[in-house]
Amino acid sequence: MTAKTMHQAEANLRAALTALAERWEQMAKGTPDFGDELFIDEPTPVQLQQFERATTYGRAAADLREVLRTGRIPHGLMTDAELDAHGASK
Repeated sequence: MTAKTMHQAEANLRAALTALAERWEQMAKGTPDFGDELFIDEPTPVQLQQFERATTYGRAAADLREVLRTGRIPHGLMTDAELDAHGASK
């Protein structure tokens, strides 16, 4: 693989990951807004699931953006094996 094709492959991967992060951010916007106020009626189980799902998508998009920006996996995503491999075991 030449340097030019490696650069193009990396650019294609970055574009795909950026598109994925954008899609996850869109999906995260679909969360019900509970606000900061006291609940008159408790949220339904479906609303709670929607909120949890949207929060997960938002967190995943933020993590992916962090990887694209820094080139490193955020600490919260690293497994114990990865932490051990990097000398940061418990």
